[in-house]
Amino acid sequence: MSPKSNSPIDVTLNKTSGTWEVPESPKRQLRPWQRLWLVTGIVYLLLLIGGYYMLIPNQERIERRMIYSVTEEVKRYDGMAFAGESPRRIFEIASSQGYTTWIAAVRSKYQIGSEGNAGFSRVDREYRDAISGLQTKRSLGVMICFVTWLIPMSAFYAIGAGVDWIKRGTRDIQV
Repeated sequence: MSPKSNSPIDVTLNKTSGTWEVPESPKRQLRPWQRLWLVTGIVYLLLLIGGYYMLIPNQERIERRMIYSVTEEVKRYDGMAFAGESPRRIFEIASSQGYTTWIAAVRSKYQIGSEGNAGFSRVDREYRDAISGLQTKRSLGVMICFVTWLIPMSAFYAIGAGVDWIKRGTRDIQV
């Protein structure tokens, strides 16, 4: 014996084609508070992604900072070094030559001998430390962004569901 369903299905006969038509099942509609949660979640996520992009360094930013540090170190020995040169052009030259070759060329051009070793070693150490920790910082940043998005949005959803549950309960009460 087949089990009976309590909900009847409305079936209509299309007279022109002679086919039976079953109405489409109603699509799940989002409640207004769920739409608000969805929009808020998207906007908040975009803000977090923007903040992540601005705060977490990438390799190009680290390289630019290293080149800036090298130019500042050279200016300690020759105050007019790189005068009139655009930072973009300096970066392009350093990138095309390779950083080690460019630093050696700059040191010989401005006649910076062994007295500059300490400063250039510091710049090199800072650059290598920044590059070596880059992947860890980026992964940690993504996890922090995810948790920073998940916790408030989960709380916001729980509050909305709770308020909706209370609201539905008060409608069922007969006065």
